[in-house]
Amino acid sequence: MGKEKSKAIEQVGFEFIPEVDRKGNPKELFFTWFAASTVSTTLVTGALAIIIGLNFWWAALAILLGHAIGAVIMGLHSAQGPKLGIPQVLQSRAQFGYFGVILPMLIILTMYFGYGAMNTILVAQGIQETIGLNINITVILGLIPMVLLAIYGQNIIQKSMKFYTVGYTLVFVVLSVLVISQLSMDLLRQGTFTWTAFILATSICVTWQITYSPYVSDHSRFMKAKDARKTFLYTASGSFMSSAWLMLIGAAIATMVVNGNIMGEIKNMGGVLGYSIVILLSLGVLIINSLNIYGAGIIVLSIASNFWSFRTSGRLRIIISVLIGIVIGFAATAGAGNFMSNFQIYLGFVLFFIIPWSVINLTDFYVLKRRFHHEDFMKKDGIFGKLNYKTMGIYLFTILCQVPFINTEIYQGALSKAMGGMDIAWIVGIVIAFVFYMIAMKIGERVS
Repeated sequence: MGKEKSKAIEQVGFEFIPEVDRKGNPKELFFTWFAASTVSTTLVTGALAIIIGLNFWWAALAILLGHAIGAVIMGLHSAQGPKLGIPQVLQSRAQFGYFGVILPMLIILTMYFGYGAMNTILVAQGIQETIGLNINITVILGLIPMVLLAIYGQNIIQKSMKFYTVGYTLVFVVLSVLVISQLSMDLLRQGTFTWTAFILATSICVTWQITYSPYVSDHSRFMKAKDARKTFLYTASGSFMSSAWLMLIGAAIATMVVNGNIMGEIKNMGGVLGYSIVILLSLGVLIINSLNIYGAGIIVLSIASNFWSFRTSGRLRIIISVLIGIVIGFAATAGAGNFMSNFQIYLGFVLFFIIPWSVINLTDFYVLKRRFHHEDFMKKDGIFGKLNYKTMGIYLFTILCQVPFINTEIYQGALSKAMGGMDIAWIVGIVIAFVFYMIAMKIGERVS
């Protein structure tokens, strides 16, 4: 019995997945990434487009455009998994060097912990508001299924996401009908159009998708190399459909409320039905948050592999996943107040570190088309070197170049102020990282 249970637990972490061991179906990725955005945070984020001054129709255009752009970027990362067979961030050893990749890994790890803690708090607060159960008890109980899914791994996560998608699609159909029944054309026309607000709303949606980029190959590496195109399509379409749909609902609800309390409005507009939807939205995060624990585990194991030689086992997965769950639980219980609101602001800044990493990684793979044997990614003294100073310099330079264009709650760059509050930091990051990395690599080719 013990051996059967051990076999059921995923036996890989940072390791390469041989083609013969890949049993995944690309269609499953649609459900994984459709489900990933079906949380209350998506609804609330969609409302921001109305809160910053757009009317519903301009907000809808910004939401659709932003998610379309971002989902393509995310899908391109996902398509790397079948080709390389290794986790997403570990692939960047090819660009940053064997040890150089630790910097983006550590930054992305804090993102996993941050989103993991905030999602756990969302579950606890939603249950407390509707049922009245103590928030700390709910955090502890909620972490149990999240950690278990992460321990058993990608196969059980994808199966869970499939059932989740089917069930919650019905929930959102009901919510959509409920919202549409209470809307009027006058409400939808409230607001105006400014380029500042439109680009900001678009940027929010683009960056929403890009923050999934470090996750995707962790799951798509279980697909066969010939399925890379399908992997792209199912990942991008699943993430686009759920994110855009829920944000459109959030924007529509925001036209009906004054204080921006989207979840409160859902509870009020539907009576028992609305009350039930809020509870289901809270409980749904129990499954979704397993992605953060799973991804954090892979990052921890990847960093450890830089210093020690080992293979991932079921026992090691249990230990790492439980420890990550404890850290997330501590952050959620100790920081449900000001700490987490501050951490949410920090996560906004994390994005400016993820964008140049994403661009460098995609440029190397799709534009320069550099290909390496999977064993090269595991060699400490291999062809990638210990630290790629050129890439690291471009990475840090791009981050600095984004700062003047940032417009956040705690800091607004000088150029953003000069442009009337417009935030185009992500566009600047994409252009600079791409141009400078291409130049550096072309110069390197000529020298060699």
